[in-house]
Amino acid sequence: MSNVEASRIESRAEPIGAVSPALVAGALIFVAAFALRLLPVFVFPAINYPDEIFQTIEPAHRVVFGTGVVPWEFVYGTRSWALPGFIAGIMEAVRVFGGGPAVYLRAIGAVFAALGAASALCAFLWGRRLYSLWGGIVAGALAACWLDAVYFGPRTLSEAVAAHVLVVGLYLAAPGYATRGRNRLVSAGFALGVAALLRIQIAPAVALFVLWPWQGMAPLRQRLPPLIAGGGVAALVFGAIDAATWGWPGESLWRNLLINLWYGISADFGVSPWFFYLDAIAVYWGAAAVAMAVLARLGALRLPQLAILAFVILLVHSAIGHKEFRFIYPALLLAVISAGLGLAQLVEWIADGLVLRGASAPVALRAAAVPMLLLAVLAPVAMAAEPPYQEMWTRAADIVRADRVVAGLAKVCGIELYGVRWFNSGGYSLMNQRAPLYWIDNAAGFMAHRDAFNTVLASRALPEQSGFATIRCFGTVCVARRPGPCAALPTAATEVPPGLDRVAPLRP
Repeated sequence: MSNVEASRIESRAEPIGAVSPALVAGALIFVAAFALRLLPVFVFPAINYPDEIFQTIEPAHRVVFGTGVVPWEFVYGTRSWALPGFIAGIMEAVRVFGGGPAVYLRAIGAVFAALGAASALCAFLWGRRLYSLWGGIVAGALAACWLDAVYFGPRTLSEAVAAHVLVVGLYLAAPGYATRGRNRLVSAGFALGVAALLRIQIAPAVALFVLWPWQGMAPLRQRLPPLIAGGGVAALVFGAIDAATWGWPGESLWRNLLINLWYGISADFGVSPWFFYLDAIAVYWGAAAVAMAVLARLGALRLPQLAILAFVILLVHSAIGHKEFRFIYPALLLAVISAGLGLAQLVEWIADGLVLRGASAPVALRAAAVPMLLLAVLAPVAMAAEPPYQEMWTRAADIVRADRVVAGLAKVCGIELYGVRWFNSGGYSLMNQRAPLYWIDNAAGFMAHRDAFNTVLASRALPEQSGFATIRCFGTVCVARRPGPCAALPTAATEVPPGLDRVAPLRP
């Protein structure tokens, strides 16, 4: 046995809390990951996709503040209130510090950034146990710095939240040794159940992990009962939330499957070929995609679950017609963590070679780890300069800035979205005004009903002699105001996709 291997086994045998260098390293990985995930919250505020607002934060805003646009999913009962309810709890908790979006949006972002940073910590713990302290640092650094993980880390998209909960559940169940602790496995089952219920598309991968007789884990007959027990608790919680909000346990789940798969409503938002995700990965990752695939395969030498589950999630999503890059974030995150373990494997191999040439094990590990650590940190930085990521990081940023101006205005009695679709507007969540919201999309209607609103969020020129004066512009998005009060005007309902006339709504 080499000195490096002996050092790795000794490090793995020690509890994390008993080794101060490991404790400090783990804390630094988590803090660095958390700080990076705050960048989209404080420095680059933007909206990846309308679901980030209208499926999670907007319904939470409606619960806490009484105002919110209601999309069709919350009319036909296809969404669980579990995630919006959790977000509503955050909003309510920070109301003591002020009720505006400057407070609650940052609090929400910080909470989910911490959850996202937990994935990097899990990567560190896996790397440390399977390889060495330096292996853990390298694996944790890649997961902390990888651009997709930083960008999606604080977002309230269900696939992002599910991905982070999934990683925690996988680590609890398979930390790199055959754990038999019942409480730990019950907690793992609960986390895995929550992940699957938040994003039902990853349920096949979760089922494979739970039911497959993986080597290096406790025998199936020992781990299966507590995992199922924990998953059952998650199902009871989600079922109770559905029963309280939609009338029956599991209502949102079966309605989601019925409406999107049986009636094909998701296809109304676009259908892409099976290779869409491979193309998307090539566009965003470029040549790094090949290197990451090789590294993920190396990481699978000692922990195959991550790479296999990433492949299963990618396969399942490729079989679904409607595709968006964000949908496969759980697969990308697992692949990145597996690739980090692959870097740790390279560190060990290089260090073994240096020991054979006469270097001591500690010196060899440092010499091998530093270049890999620099690679883990600098590669995502280089990718950030590429056009696909620049577009993604600035998506709807002008809308967000304009919404902030609207949120700070006084005496707002009506808001018109002119040239801005309601689902791209940020809604009440970002504007936080107790005023009717309109989206009259033609000049004649605008002029006929201009007395109903005194504030306009516009992405095109206002009609002549409208009486509105522009007060601030961000790119092509401007905020305009007029003096005077507002007359009452009924607000329009949100659009309903074609085909839903065959389904009875649960809410008027």
